[in-house]
Amino acid sequence: MNKRKEHVVHKAHELFIEKGYHATSIQDILNHSGISKGSFYNYFPSKGELFKAIFTSIHSQVKEDRDALLIGEDLDDIHIFTQQIYLTMESNRKNKMLQLIEDAIVSNDPDLILFIKQSRFLFLNWVHDRFINIFPEDRKPYLLDCAILFAALLPNIHQTSHAMNEPISLKQIIDYCMACITTILEDVSAKGLQLFSPDKLHTLLPNSDYNDFFNNEFSYATLSLKKVIEKVFTANNLNQASYLKLLLFIQEEIMNHKEPRVFLIESALLSLKTCPHINETKEFEHYQTILCKMI
Repeated sequence: MNKRKEHVVHKAHELFIEKGYHATSIQDILNHSGISKGSFYNYFPSKGELFKAIFTSIHSQVKEDRDALLIGEDLDDIHIFTQQIYLTMESNRKNKMLQLIEDAIVSNDPDLILFIKQSRFLFLNWVHDRFINIFPEDRKPYLLDCAILFAALLPNIHQTSHAMNEPISLKQIIDYCMACITTILEDVSAKGLQLFSPDKLHTLLPNSDYNDFFNNEFSYATLSLKKVIEKVFTANNLNQASYLKLLLFIQEEIMNHKEPRVFLIESALLSLKTCPHINETKEFEHYQTILCKMI
């Protein structure tokens, strides 16, 4: 997003918080951002598309910050996950996301309402993916149900604590919800109780491009393998630098090319395989499996 367009997104976000989405006119946005009507429509076909740009910009920043917390950490560390949830909810509070969503829904714009619903399912999908990282393999069939419960518990307990003027911190709420889910998971898995099939979750998600796929499953696999390399080799070891460069090359090839150069990726992968300290790890096996799906 260029700086001028980003400026309009920022200024419109300010107005939506101050006046509400429905009460903010395009002329208000033009006045507040200092651009012409022609420039506005060059950037955004409608006010609804501008709302989507605001929502997407906030979500992208949250995702970047959440992923940063994983660098050098174990994917199965529950404490890292709760930090990611805290970061997400703090961003929602700071950016008045609940207010924006409620305002947008009452606008009765079908396309915008669908966008909001699908965005909620993206969060559910992320929670489900993280639960797969955190909990044992044999609990996998029950994790979508638990992700749904977790995603519902968080906002409801948070809103109830505010309504009752109870001094419950966000961290306490998150830890409590996670403890509840852990207990529920043990119970339903022991009894074999399952409502939803994880295989159908993708039907709820918006159409995603290639980079969306990369930014989810493959990014976690890359972070996990990066950690392995950093553990095996010291920071000043030339091999560490070389293997990390290979990971970076594959990452950029996937991200920056609609048709990645498979022969170059396979060559980089072959170089990684030559190191038994990398090749024989479960992280490399998982990384290679995900990568093969993409090329």
